Amino acid sequence: MRRQSVSILPTFVQLSSAVPQQAFDQATLWESAFSKWYADIPDAQDFGTVTRVRKRHMAWDPARDIGDRTRGIGERMKAYVGIVDEVAGEAFEDLLERTDPGDVGSIVMASSTGYYGPTPDYFLAKRFGLKSNIRRTFIGHMGCFAAFNVIKTAMDSVVARPDEYTVGICAEFSSLHFRPEATREQAIVHNLFGDAVGAFTMAMREPGHGPQILATHTHQAYETSDMMTLSVLDDGVRMTLSPYVPFVIASVITQFIEDLCAAASVDPAEVKHWAIHPGGPKIIDFVAQKLSISERQLEATWHVLREYGNCASATVLLVLKHLIENDQPQPGEIGVMLAFGPGLTVEGALLRF
Repeated sequence: MRRQSVSILPTFVQLSSAVPQQAFDQATLWESAFSKWYADIPDAQDFGTVTRVRKRHMAWDPARDIGDRTRGIGERMKAYVGIVDEVAGEAFEDLLERTDPGDVGSIVMASSTGYYGPTPDYFLAKRFGLKSNIRRTFIGHMGCFAAFNVIKTAMDSVVARPDEYTVGICAEFSSLHFRPEATREQAIVHNLFGDAVGAFTMAMREPGHGPQILATHTHQAYETSDMMTLSVLDDGVRMTLSPYVPFVIASVITQFIEDLCAAASVDPAEVKHWAIHPGGPKIIDFVAQKLSISERQLEATWHVLREYGNCASATVLLVLKHLIENDQPQPGEIGVMLAFGPGLTVEGALLRF
């Protein structure tokens, strides 16, 4: 089999993450808020267990900050301004402890849970003393797969300017959009999503400096656009999530991996490490079954789902960080990152550690 030659490639040089300080287990959320919101929904208390989420970090306490009323979009965005600066700033500061701010030429940031201008990346650049001619890109409203839009934009930046670093940030605060809408779908969504920031520095590097990106791939199932949606309402961003999503992903994932690996002349059998966005337990189970992924290879994915919940675009970066720190992939081993979101859209990256 023809091997891709050893070369300088876009590389994750550093990864960092941060979360809001307050955390809640599922039982506490049920007792304090959800038992009132979903009192008329049969078996609603079981949703906290079904999602396999143990605890989540949240910018807002649903009981205290929302309660039995709802909040307007303006109030939610005001809260977003403060929390994104705090938590994204923590992750950003961690990266810059190991990177000279003068070497950062671009920032790429994604968020589907808040909007204001200048966008948060502007204020982060100002706060940490980045140069005034830094290039900034803000990616909004693309949902759980948006980390890959950040990654691919960062790749373009470092390929074009190989002497610079690019900082990528995904900052999501879904708790700011919880709404006491008494439907089964919203009860499941509110038992699944948490808040987090995932961030990285990327640069052109030889093997041995971090996971190199060998290839990326995208699949958009245009006929399924109504299965997962995000809508801005007067009282927050509302997400819809069809129970058929796992079946659609399972139906395309084998061919998706074959196409992703073929782009770098890699045999899919060589993939040893999997950083899969935990969109929900059924998605993980179905993908693992289709691709014959072992439970050991899913440890990072299940860990993040259990301890943080689905944190939208930030999640796959949290999974990759946990995988690197705990699985300690060996130099030259192959890995895959995967995420899924509105569209339905499947995104993937092929890595060489």
